[in-house]
Amino acid sequence: MYYIWHHNLVLNFPAQGFSSFKDVVSTICFESNSLPFPDGQDRIILHTPNDDISFAFDLTELEDFRTALAEAAYMNEVYMLMEKER
Repeated sequence: MYYIWHHNLVLNFPAQGFSSFKDVVSTICFESNSLPFPDGQDRIILHTPNDDISFAFDLTELEDFRTALAEAAYMNEVYMLMEKER
């Protein structure tokens, strides 16, 4: 199970759901999918598996989020390798 914590929101994903979500996030183009928000800043809206919950990220936040997802996937691979060694 993967948990994504962002501010006051925590989402849980099974392994396959996390992988699919990570793939979508890593390939989405900010420039062609961002929208202007009332504060004047462009943000992208990322939908989650729960139709009632979406993330809104500016470019820097999206890049940080992508990095965190990639690190989580990498660390899971490390843990899986450690388990195999036991």
